[in-house]
Amino acid sequence: MIRLHRLLIPISIILTVTLACNTPAKVQPSPSAFDGIETLSPSPVTSAASLTPSPVVTRSSTPSPTVTLTPTPEGCERPPDDYTRVTLRDGILLNQRTVWMLEHAQVLYGGTLDFLLAVTQGSYNPGVSASFGTHDGGGAVDLSMRDLNDFNHVLYDEANQMISGLRHAGFAAWVRDVGILYDGSPLHIHAIALGDAELSPAAQSQLTGPEGYFRGMNGLPDNTQPDVHGGPILCPWMIEMGYSDLRSP
Repeated sequence: MIRLHRLLIPISIILTVTLACNTPAKVQPSPSAFDGIETLSPSPVTSAASLTPSPVVTRSSTPSPTVTLTPTPEGCERPPDDYTRVTLRDGILLNQRTVWMLEHAQVLYGGTLDFLLAVTQGSYNPGVSASFGTHDGGGAVDLSMRDLNDFNHVLYDEANQMISGLRHAGFAAWVRDVGILYDGSPLHIHAIALGDAELSPAAQSQLTGPEGYFRGMNGLPDNTQPDVHGGPILCPWMIEMGYSDLRSP
């Protein structure tokens, strides 16, 4: 028995050594070319269900209101409130407001006729039956249409320019043809200054009465006809003074 035990010990030692020799050794990795380079960790995948949707902006179906601006007619300058009386010549009277308006109209007209020199009847001239009392107060004026350098030449071809300049400057103005007021009455332009504080009642009626400028008429109470020069010119300052387009729709 003792001998057998002694034989077993060497055998166990041999087996242990043999197993140890047959076990592969752990291999240490060699340095890599990527050592020292930071590697990126993959970003976490976000599921579509976890996303919070942005608020949706809904356009209103109601359109914004459109603002339409009415263009101001050319030359719309409010005249000064100066009623100092001015004598042109031969006793012809106007107030300074009317003189300013005539000078402004002259610029807008731009033609050959000098409006101040062409005045044949001014304001503050009562008792003229053919004028219906329109010249009794301020703001009324009559202008010749004759070329002042050639009295035989009538400026028919500039009539529309004259009327346009006068109206844009603030006058209700019409051409009065030969014989329209009485037999042989001369060709001329009749004009009433809008907003004049010293207008006669007859002159006021030529603006807003049945024959009136703002009603699209010719200003003649005894022969009322549609205005052949077109509709009235309305400037902002006229509207501020209470004037409006009174023509029937």
